Parts: sequence; structure tokens; C-alpha cells
Amino acid sequence: MTLIYAYKHRGITRDLTIYNAVGETITPASGDKVRVIIGRDGETAKLTVTSDAPTANGSSLTKGVSNRLRLDASDLVFEPGVYTLFVDLYDSVDSNEWKNVDRQVFVLEET
Repeated sequence: MTLIYAYKHRGITRDLTIYNAVGETITPASGDKVRVIIGRDGETAKLTVTSDAPTANGSSLTKGVSNRLRLDASDLVFEPGVYTLFVDLYDSVDSNEWKNVDRQVFVLEET
């Protein structure tokens, strides 16, 4: 588990590596999708970014060996605090559902 710090109204870019159960790197295939959700269990998500398309503000997730997550400053406008950053994988060959593959601690601080 990693601790990711970000500041309200400031963009951030991080690479996220996905591992399988035996510790090998998973590289999403062309039909696969990756999704990041920032929020807290039982609450509405504060931000969702997928590899399908960027958000309206330009946050994006580029899948690959290093899944590059770029959070635009315009999307980091929610209440500062400690959240969970969920990383999900949609494996188009294995099954037709989203699988949670990682969780990180995401801290949004005031600028």
C-alpha cells in the first residue's frame, strides 16, 4: 500500500503498476480497461477516472506497463482529507466485470 499526497487545486501525475496474486506485473491488453476511484467506503466517489476517456476537466488514465494517472487541478476540488484510491481492472478475456486489484491511501491537502 502506498501513500499518495495531492493538493487541492493542483494537478498530480503518478504511475500505477498492477500486480497479480504471485507478484507479477499485469499489463492491460487492448480490450482491457483500468479505473481509479477516489473516495471512502459507503460514500459517493469523489473522483472516477477510467482508461476509456478523460474526465471533463482532463484527468486521464493511460493504461500500459506503468498505468499513468494524471489528475487535473480542476478535478481536485473536493474536501481535503484522507481517502482510498481504488485501482480496478476490467479484463475482457477473463470475465466481464471490474475487479479491484489495488488500494492506496490518498491524502488531499489544502493548498
